[in-house]
Amino acid sequence: MENHYLKKPLKFNRVWGVLLLLLPGFICACQAKEPPVSPAAAAFKQEVKECLDRLVKPLKEAVLKRNTAAINAILKKAEPDTLKLCRMCPFRIGVLDRNADTLVVHPPAKNAHLDFYNYGVVQRAFKNRKITQQRLFLQDGSNLYVICAPLLQGEQVVGLLALALSADEARKRWNLNEKEFRALDFNR
Repeated sequence: MENHYLKKPLKFNRVWGVLLLLLPGFICACQAKEPPVSPAAAAFKQEVKECLDRLVKPLKEAVLKRNTAAINAILKKAEPDTLKLCRMCPFRIGVLDRNADTLVVHPPAKNAHLDFYNYGVVQRAFKNRKITQQRLFLQDGSNLYVICAPLLQGEQVVGLLALALSADEARKRWNLNEKEFRALDFNR
């Protein structure tokens, strides 16, 4: 006499066994990975990350207090290291408060207190609480690469650090093109 109850659990166990064996492969395959980047793009990313690491933490408290003198002092102190990022190119740093109002632009510039909230790169950085980047077009036809790093206190964004550099200079110094710039993930 054949026992039907023994065959059903066996088939059921085989199906689950196969699924459990395949599950780690599916999980690994579905994780987002940064596409491979050129050595030049990797060098650019490393230099930007080092710059952000030096600035983000010290700026949080000063931005919370809207203390522009302290923000300028932090940027001035870090200037030799941040200028290493782009010695000969037009490189600017902007510090914004939680409302995207410009607190400081370094090096100082006239009419720097603009409303940056309408820029998509700024809105994404505030919304996603992650480092974002974007190419921006200037009125003279030139392009800027902008990288925005949120200043976080716990889960709350208290401000934003923005780095801007000429796309032409990024190409000259790092051989970095727009496609590679956009593909970089500064959050890893």
